[in-house]
Amino acid sequence: MANLNRYLDELSLIKVLLFFILVILVMTLFGMVFNIEYGDLTFKLILYGFMIVFFAYNFNNAKTKGGETFSTSLNDALQSLFSKNSFFSILFIIVSNILFVAFIFFLLEYMGRTGILNFDSYLFGNLGALNMATLIVYFVSVVIFSPIVEEVLFRGIFLRRFNEEFGNVTLAILVSSVLFALCHSFGGISGAFLFGICMAVLYIKSENIMVPIFAHFMNNLISFVLGLSGIEFLLYDNAISIAIVMILAVAFNAYLFKSIIAEWPKRMN
Repeated sequence: MANLNRYLDELSLIKVLLFFILVILVMTLFGMVFNIEYGDLTFKLILYGFMIVFFAYNFNNAKTKGGETFSTSLNDALQSLFSKNSFFSILFIIVSNILFVAFIFFLLEYMGRTGILNFDSYLFGNLGALNMATLIVYFVSVVIFSPIVEEVLFRGIFLRRFNEEFGNVTLAILVSSVLFALCHSFGGISGAFLFGICMAVLYIKSENIMVPIFAHFMNNLISFVLGLSGIEFLLYDNAISIAIVMILAVAFNAYLFKSIIAEWPKRMN
């Protein structure tokens, strides 16, 4: 099977970070000069769109071995998506992560209501209240673009480079997952950290970057649908529903933690 990992290895980390920073600076200056307020979603859509173009350009122009092209490697990776990880195991990780994040949010929401801390955020948000244009921007930026850019960056590049530099796969997983978590909001940091670890283990086990990309896409898609349904606003004032969610979160994640320990990689190819 043609391997996408060699394309990831040929990407310069410095080059990627410089391009990322350059796009942010250009967009910021453009907004200041023309008095444009992007909004978080629009800014993310444009930034991630440029990053995808950047990745595609570099992958297509990367050196090949044995006459293989990037499109051939990508096609092989897609066809072998579930060769080492079943769809249901990936779905279990996603459901466990969503339940874990819900557990944290309900706990923080309770602490906010009782005045223990200042917390005013949403689990999924009321996406049903957004207009169609905003929903489209949200869907493209969060559901489609984010899984591609973030998995290539944090698992395909950071994880692989840290493993080479540290010579310790556990440290590489933890550091890359911490960086991934820090890119998320306060209420979602712990969930993002756990999700990052799961994506790293999936990637190392499958040796296929398309596996965490697919899992990340499914996670964001399900969250998007739940946000459209407005389900969290029905749960917040229903003690029984919240209790059921929290019990399920404990049960699912207890099994997930056990599985992570059992599947924890000793090395990375």
